[in-house]
Amino acid sequence: MKYRAEIDGLRTVAVVPVVLFHAGWDVFSGGYVGVDVFFVISGFLITSIIIGERAEGRFSILRFYERRARRILPALFVVLAATLPFAWAWMPPDAFEDFLRSLAFAALFISNVHFWEYSGYFAQASEMRPLLHTWSLAVEEQYYLLFPLLMAALGAFSRRKHIAVIGVLAFLSLALSEWGWRNYPEENFFFTFSRMWELFAGSLCAFIAFRRELRGNQILSLIGMGLILWSVFAYDASVPFPSVYTLVPVVGTALVLLFAQQGTAVAWVLSRKLPVAIGLISYSAYLWHQPLLAFARIRSLHEPSLWLMSGLALASFALAALTWRYVEQPFRSGPHRMLLPARRALFGASLAGIAAFAAIGFTGLAADWSNARLTAKMTPFYSEFLQTTHGMSHPEGCTGFGDVGQAPQLVCPVHDYADATQTIAVFGDSHADAILPAFAAFADSTRTNVIKMGTAGCPPLLGVYVWNGNYALGVCHAAAEAQAKFVRENDISAVVLVARWSLYTQAGYEGHGRHYLLNDENALQTGGPSASRAVFEEAVRRTAEFYAGLGVKLFVVEQIPQLTFEPKDIVYAALFQDRTGESALSFLNLQTLPAERHQTLQSYNLGVFQGVEDLTLVSLGDAFLRDGAFHWAFDGKSAYSDANHLSIHGARMLQDRVQHMLQNTRRDPAVTD
Repeated sequence: MKYRAEIDGLRTVAVVPVVLFHAGWDVFSGGYVGVDVFFVISGFLITSIIIGERAEGRFSILRFYERRARRILPALFVVLAATLPFAWAWMPPDAFEDFLRSLAFAALFISNVHFWEYSGYFAQASEMRPLLHTWSLAVEEQYYLLFPLLMAALGAFSRRKHIAVIGVLAFLSLALSEWGWRNYPEENFFFTFSRMWELFAGSLCAFIAFRRELRGNQILSLIGMGLILWSVFAYDASVPFPSVYTLVPVVGTALVLLFAQQGTAVAWVLSRKLPVAIGLISYSAYLWHQPLLAFARIRSLHEPSLWLMSGLALASFALAALTWRYVEQPFRSGPHRMLLPARRALFGASLAGIAAFAAIGFTGLAADWSNARLTAKMTPFYSEFLQTTHGMSHPEGCTGFGDVGQAPQLVCPVHDYADATQTIAVFGDSHADAILPAFAAFADSTRTNVIKMGTAGCPPLLGVYVWNGNYALGVCHAAAEAQAKFVRENDISAVVLVARWSLYTQAGYEGHGRHYLLNDENALQTGGPSASRAVFEEAVRRTAEFYAGLGVKLFVVEQIPQLTFEPKDIVYAALFQDRTGESALSFLNLQTLPAERHQTLQSYNLGVFQGVEDLTLVSLGDAFLRDGAFHWAFDGKSAYSDANHLSIHGARMLQDRVQHMLQNTRRDPAVTD
């Protein structure tokens, strides 16, 4: 097909927002849509090549796969190889194990499968995964494998037939993505067939343009570019993807491909030397940026400065230029002599590379390289510290992390006495699980039964639907209703609500991180964070009034201070630096959370709770406060299992405070009609 410089320029519009979004530039809050722009471009170019060569009678499936191998594999292999020594030297065991699996799956072009299997609330943080971005390469490669076969099955090109068939398939894929975000949002993001419609959109553009002299259209090309840019700056993490919202950048890209012909303003801008140059190296830039940014975050104890991340973003383009010149181009036609010109040699080298990286990943997993590489450094000091960070409390045999359909209904007996004097219910998300050891002393001394209900990522508030959370929209609503039903039907002296409240009102510090949005109806929250907060406020009042109406004492536990680092990462940082004795202990104790940061994060939530009369607000986190900062290391152990969940040791440190909270919990007579 005829070379179009503006398409390389369009690649720049795709890759720059992606890189800056991952670097932490808030203004590019929807920069992730650059991946969707890439999908449409790929669908357009691949389809144009296939139908053009088929029409000329010279299409070869082997030549097609050879071109794909020359385009994709050399640069990918270089980046995969470059990540290995840094991952080995810097990544803690859990993260390194995730890396090894993603390495093997990336080499096999199924890393999207790994990431949908290992996604969710407790998965490795996305910004700390050096190979996370390879999910999109996997989706494209799966498209490359399937699409030529589909074209062959359709036979000779017929514009009407091909548009009808691919149009129907695209519609079904879009419908799947729309259903997917409502029911399986994590899996939907990475699922190939939820994304396929975006590539098919490019294919439809190719069908329309085939053997036609398309005329440029100023208005439609400007609208197309406007749609892309609007989604880059207006979208954020709360927008469901992929879904009908993805139509905005996809349609925008399609309009640019079809109508930004030479002579239009959009084509003129995209065809300038700088956009074209960046577009030419966009593939390598995409490959390099995520490892650079991820390793910077892994190496730093806290979020690196925006200046550093911006510098690394620029470095990814510098590395991309070198990779394009010395890796990509030698394997492709051009001014340089082609390496491995024989197809058989190329396929042999490709298979060898794929097998080698897959073998490294799977062998490392089987041999437990994650822990074996640290055996010589693992002293009893580090071992005990790390042991206390490995997990948190869960009610034995009864946890909200299992079957989503059953989790909301589970009643988990934490303390169960035959001669019990009363029963207390603890409702909440995973923070409620984590804090349960704090109830042990009170339960034993007063012969109090303690039960727990709830599921991770669900606030224990009545009438609330959670979007952008862990489950389908109705799961958290059902969980809270099951809790209310249990209290209504049983003799409960007190209800204790425990949750990571900021998750449902403002995400993390400075609004960064994932933000679960609340709605009072089973639908997407289109009003954004402000509307979600209004739902939160009303839900708190509704919940308090309900339990007060039953004569049940209601306690709301203020959120445990949320650290800005992972405790185990601090321990491993000291271990990697070969610190011992007092040096190691001082290093661990230096990493704290300033009290004012916690107060700022919680100020809105506390204001809501303090404005409701029918609840008692309790602060337990002060147990970790020392000299104006919250600590996590006590008595050679960690009080936290991760940045925001208490360890069993940390929860046990709160037993005296819980006893004080619950010392007068006899239930008032129930109100009857």
